[in-house]
Amino acid sequence: MAETEAEEPKSPEASTETAEATEAAEAFEEATPRHSQGGRAQGAVVADIRLDDPDVIQALTSDDGKVRVTRETLKTGLTADQAQLLWDWAMRQHARCETSKQIMKRFIRDMETAIEQRNLPGPDGADDAKPPPKAPPQHAPIARPFELRAGANGYVGYGPDRWQRKKIGRKAIAKRLSEAYGIELVQDVADSNGAPYEVGNPSNASYCGAFPHALIRHKVGPHKGKDVYVCSGSLEVVLSIRLFCNEGGHVTERNVLQDLRMACTTEEELEEGWGEFEKSLRFYIELQFACDDVDLDSRQNWICADINEFADNAFKKTPPGHKLLSPPEHVPYTEGRQEISMRDGEAEAQFGFNQYVTTTNLGGDKTKHLFRFAIRCLNPYLNGLSNFNVVSKPFVIKRSLHNHLAANERWVKDDKGELTKVPAHSVPRFAPGRPGAVAKRGGGGGGGGEAAPLAEEQVSDDEQ
Repeated sequence: MAETEAEEPKSPEASTETAEATEAAEAFEEATPRHSQGGRAQGAVVADIRLDDPDVIQALTSDDGKVRVTRETLKTGLTADQAQLLWDWAMRQHARCETSKQIMKRFIRDMETAIEQRNLPGPDGADDAKPPPKAPPQHAPIARPFELRAGANGYVGYGPDRWQRKKIGRKAIAKRLSEAYGIELVQDVADSNGAPYEVGNPSNASYCGAFPHALIRHKVGPHKGKDVYVCSGSLEVVLSIRLFCNEGGHVTERNVLQDLRMACTTEEELEEGWGEFEKSLRFYIELQFACDDVDLDSRQNWICADINEFADNAFKKTPPGHKLLSPPEHVPYTEGRQEISMRDGEAEAQFGFNQYVTTTNLGGDKTKHLFRFAIRCLNPYLNGLSNFNVVSKPFVIKRSLHNHLAANERWVKDDKGELTKVPAHSVPRFAPGRPGAVAKRGGGGGGGGEAAPLAEEQVSDDEQ
């Protein structure tokens, strides 16, 4: 995909700049959760506050009431669910503080501009008049969606207009970032010894792992006679990506960002243009049709779940909320569950599929389409580079898996080319069976030791 330069912001009148800064502050207030007397906050966590001091939080409770964190539990030790709840809450507060800081910096800058414009030369051309202010720099940090008048839970459309991009100023740095680095998606298509999964006999199927879930030779339908990877709506999907360097050696996001900083031509660009998305490697995951492998923003790839978009609607039964995933996908740059940050060269997300998001529910000319995941880098300097995008293998989505596929039935071929079953300790990752469950690992997944296999679900033949 070709890179595109950000448009140069125009220099508005002082009153307009002040109004825009005020609107941004008001938008931030609307997007920030407020505590009521019951303590409920917008989002998935309920905070119990002291009535005599609203700044004191006495406890955090999950929206369903099943997980609770208090000061006493902090002293006695946290369970994994409690730790995750506390971590998610802390990260949201950190993100809001960062956002507030950026908005206030912009507000102060706009106020300074307004004051400077009040001192411009009058009709008589006073000698002591100050020079006109400079236009805002082209490299200003990218805007958050609520500043763009979108919304964290807004309907996700399609096309290149979703992305915010900046041009890398130095050609040598742009070339290195394009050629030296890349990201790869971890896909469970082989056992820990590297032997690819094969369909069994007579089951004509094999479980795989956390993604994809299985490999099935289809008996009927548009994929009859073909071995196609399958994801189940009854299991969670775990997507993991890794950063690699073509020059060899271990690299992390710090190496990429260090090279990227060298592309900034001035200290002003680093100081004023290095916002939260510029100084990190964040990635956005979306479910697509596997149609156009060249242009990830091609309209052919769009899975439209909105019945009002008659020409593009993909489903016979509309998925609830027009969403494809569970938890539901958000627009990019809003830190939804399918937006992940890279840490030490790796990033991981876990989620499921929304109701009715299955291959059998596809309608019209889309009944033969295969699905895939596309992962895009949200760093504005890297978003347009193909090596910082990755797509998964194509797959179909079934409500659940075929009933003659026994639990933990996995097959590979041995050195003689004969089918042999894969023991549990040779399975890199098992698919989580419920939301929030951890993807258990076998001996080949880096989790250490043999994991207890999960009870993988079964269903009738009509799902094939």
